[in-house]
Amino acid sequence: MRLFFILFLFIFGTFTHTASAQLDMQELVSPQLLLETEPEYPRPGEEETSTINDYRGGTYGSNVTWLYDGQVVDSAENRRSVTIVAGALNTPTKVEAVLSKPSGGREVLSTTIRPVYLDIVIEAQTRVPDFYLGRSLPSIGSMVNATALVNDGRMRTDLVYTWSLDRQVLEGGPIRGRDQVSFAMPMGDNAILSVQATEPSGRVLARRAIFVPSVQPSVSFHEVSTLFGVKQSPIDSELILVGNTATVQAEPYHLDTRVYNNPAVAQWKIDNSSQQNTGGSPYQITFQQTGLTGSVKLGFQVRDTTQVLQGATDSIRVRF
Repeated sequence: MRLFFILFLFIFGTFTHTASAQLDMQELVSPQLLLETEPEYPRPGEEETSTINDYRGGTYGSNVTWLYDGQVVDSAENRRSVTIVAGALNTPTKVEAVLSKPSGGREVLSTTIRPVYLDIVIEAQTRVPDFYLGRSLPSIGSMVNATALVNDGRMRTDLVYTWSLDRQVLEGGPIRGRDQVSFAMPMGDNAILSVQATEPSGRVLARRAIFVPSVQPSVSFHEVSTLFGVKQSPIDSELILVGNTATVQAEPYHLDTRVYNNPAVAQWKIDNSSQQNTGGSPYQITFQQTGLTGSVKLGFQVRDTTQVLQGATDSIRVRF
């Protein structure tokens, strides 16, 4: 009898373990019925859409009633999604979908929305002229500083931040209090930068992702006046030398500041002949009329030897 009892326990235990494994596998294969929100972490006053996710088809023929903080949303009856406006900062809002099945059963799906501000400020460490009205943009290989601004109605210094660039986690993983990060701009026209702010308890407070555009550095030419300094209007394609001398300044745009301040190559050329610049700035050259008439091609290039895409080159005609 004891042998039979032990054998029964062994078979029953094996069956239970197998049935449990089959149920776990079934849960993995068949997605659960749930509500999906987009955006997942809305800002205050932002539109948010909740959608019933039911790929298994278990709600076929059900009557759908949506509730917003307990109030029925009449316009969303029998719809698979509803769009609402998120409430005030850090104020919880409950969204429910009540499914009344044809068989008489009922299922309630719910989610709670708690609006939080999370913005990402991008500061490209590239150079543009002082008179430029736009902002500097990242270029491939340049450094970029990013700052996460979080506001849930409280002063928070205990949040844990996880930064990712093109799905690659930065800084080796989540770091407490690390609301700032620096990275080198990768190859491509843009990169996806995301940050997740998590409370010490592990609850995700907010998550944001943005596109960081990348541009190619360029250079423009400006005449320098002895009285007024650098003219803001660039030389279009040709400079006509009126007096005996003229000074031209090259102005790089969106070039890494490290390259601009210490260029490996900063070279002027006249008709493909390299010019030795003896002035104080490698970005200026002075012409002196020799009495002859004609035109020359004036070119300039600035470049980094370690990052070949960190550079710019262009040319104009000088007529005298």
